[in-house]
Order: sequence, then C-alpha cells, then structure tokens
Amino acid sequence: MASKEELIQRWDSFLQKIEVRFNESLGHAEEACHEQLVATTYEYDTVMRSWSGMKAQVHVLIEKIDEIWAGKVAPEMEALGDFAHDEGNKAYDLSHKLLYSLEDFQRKLEGELSQKFYDHAIQVANKKASCSQCNADLEIKKDIFRAQYISCTFCNTVNTIAPETTFIKIGWGIVDHIAALKTTAQYKAMTAAEEAIRAYRGKAPASFWTDYYTVYNTYWSAYFTERMALNTDLKERYDSDMARKHKEFENFKEIQTK
Repeated sequence: MASKEELIQRWDSFLQKIEVRFNESLGHAEEACHEQLVATTYEYDTVMRSWSGMKAQVHVLIEKIDEIWAGKVAPEMEALGDFAHDEGNKAYDLSHKLLYSLEDFQRKLEGELSQKFYDHAIQVANKKASCSQCNADLEIKKDIFRAQYISCTFCNTVNTIAPETTFIKIGWGIVDHIAALKTTAQYKAMTAAEEAIRAYRGKAPASFWTDYYTVYNTYWSAYFTERMALNTDLKERYDSDMARKHKEFENFKEIQTK
C-alpha cells in the first residue's frame, strides 16, 4: 500500500497534469478557431460550433478532477488517516480556478473572433449601392444592421437597401461579444466584488454591497454604451436594459441576504 507522502505526491502530479492539459487545450482552441474563421471565409457560426465542441471537452477535463478524487484518491487517503480533507480542497480550488480561467478565455476568444468578423463584414458593407432611379451612389450606414431606406441626394428617390446577410449578422451577438471584450476590466472589477460578497455567505457588510453596486452599474453602463456605439438601434433600449440589470441586482441581494 502506498504511503501518505506517495499518495499526496501522485495526487499533486495528477492535478498538475490536468492544469497543463487545460492550458494546452485552450491554446489549441484559440489557434484553431482563428484559423478556421479565415479558412471558411468568415463562417462565424461554423467556428462557434467548433468552439462549443472544444469547450465541452475542456469541461470534461475539469470534471475529471472530482471524478478521480471521489472515485479513487479520497478512499485511498481516508484509509490512511485524516489528511484527505485538505487534499480534497486542492480539487475544489483547481476546479474553480480552471472554470474561472475558462470563462475569461471564452470572453476573450469570442470577443476577438467577433471583432475579426466585424472588420470583415464592414468591408462587405463598403460595396457601393446605387439609386434605383438615377444610379447615383448611395451611402449605407455602418451602424444599422437591417433594411435601410435611403433617399438619393440627386433625385430624392427613396431606396430600400437590404444589406447582405454577413453584414446583418453583426447586429445579432457579434456586437455583444465585442462590447464584452472592450469592458473586460470593468467586468473583472464587478465579479471580484461579487465574489467578496459570496464569501460572507449572506453576512457581507453593507459597505461591500455599496461597493458592488457601484462597480455593477459601472460595468453594465459601459457594456451597453459600447454596444450602442456599434449598433445605434440599441440606443432606445439603454434605459430599459439598465432598469432590468437594477432589478437583477436587487434579486441577487435579496437571495444573498436572506
């Protein structure tokens, strides 16, 4: 039978290998997704499906930590003494560390892919549109992702311009990912404040809630502002979006302080 020291050494080695494989998997996913976006001539949905499959595999890797701990390591350690609890904490800590890292990675990857797709789609939109009456050039607005009604400056004919599907797609999720990437710093400040509150398990001081509400509003205001800069149709939703987030904050606070 293995000794306590041998079991801990094997356990540490296993956890280290999981973390190495995790980082390698994310590196491969980043490279593969960027390459596929270009290789498929910016088939964004295809790349997102590929990323979804890669992410699922990473989740399986993370889940293996608890699987191996509960099914094999914990019983062996418990048979030797009372040190299993501390070793089990290593499983919990690494699992949560990797889950948070995966969330940060996803935010960055999807933001970068969305920005790359956006830059490509804008070039598609730069193709000239012509007046149906006099054939004069028409200027398509680059921050509206739907059919546009454009009056010709020469003959005043109102033209209906239906943008290409590639351009329209920007307004559906693409701008969200770009806005999320651009507000990463505010997001991290918000999540840090939230984690500080959760750590108190319903007993967080009032000052923590004040701090959290401040960074919470800062993040969502910055996020919605970035979206509006890319899609002007979203401007009319700003107040309702912020009101919705305020309600979500109050619901979270109620749950945490019960």
